[in-house]
Amino acid sequence: MGSFFAGGRRLTVEGKPVRTIDVNAKVGRKIVVDPNGDYNVEHAYVQYFLPQNEKGRFPLLFWHGGGMTGKAWETTPDGRPGWRDYFLHLGWSVYICDAVERGRSGWAPEDELFSQEAPTLFPMHYAFERFRLGASYASRETYPHSRFPMNSYEEYVSQFVPRWTGTSEAIVAAYGALLEKTGPAVVIGHSQGATLSFSVMRTMPERFKALVAVEPYGTASDEDIDLIKDIPILWVLGDFMDLHPAWKESRAKVIACHEKICAAGGNSTLLDLPAEGVLGNSHMLMMETNNFDIAERIQSWFKNNNLC
Repeated sequence: MGSFFAGGRRLTVEGKPVRTIDVNAKVGRKIVVDPNGDYNVEHAYVQYFLPQNEKGRFPLLFWHGGGMTGKAWETTPDGRPGWRDYFLHLGWSVYICDAVERGRSGWAPEDELFSQEAPTLFPMHYAFERFRLGASYASRETYPHSRFPMNSYEEYVSQFVPRWTGTSEAIVAAYGALLEKTGPAVVIGHSQGATLSFSVMRTMPERFKALVAVEPYGTASDEDIDLIKDIPILWVLGDFMDLHPAWKESRAKVIACHEKICAAGGNSTLLDLPAEGVLGNSHMLMMETNNFDIAERIQSWFKNNNLC
């Protein structure tokens, strides 16, 4: 196991005032801070785990959703193993990413990319309602057959971090740099991570051996269908999507893209969990009580596509 940073660029800051700050008021130690100089910015943090007996034919990269970090793939909020451990124990080389400006990737306060807007942070009610745990956070009542470990909800919302909404292009560039480093790979993307996968795929389709798109907000454009149709794509959709307008629209986009790829003779598979009788999954499928059941279906699809 180890870690590294992928992508990024050099930023030079000039003309900013020098400040004196009190590092610790209790001891009265002051230092001079000069923000002018060179910085590395817009890189992604990557932590990898390589099994002794590798069985996956390609590296397996995990790209998280908006407002989140690679923590989403690790231990579940209630302490069970996540998808990182599941696939690692099956012999996959696993790469967990923190996208640009998230978690251990950091950010640069003097960079225009980050200074144009204040960062956002998801409040508890937003995560509960937007990610389809239930209709109203005020009642704390989850949807029927809910698979989410609500007894650990505060542990779950603690993993959200500030995010900027204008960093998509930088994230795409960093993920592209990661693929240049790892070589051809299989990507599991969730939400924003799945959506941005299609932007990365457009620039380097030869680097994608497969994509598992877990509830993306957006999909491939019609112009890109012929470019990506031969890349195996598995779409994973949870429950209650029709109960929220944004997810209802997202679901329709996924099904439409899936059908267009199939019509073009491509390799696209739709894993619609409630249609298969698997009920109760929210947007956070990798954390829920049946997370290994879903992972097993993904692994079966990997095998069917000769990826392991």
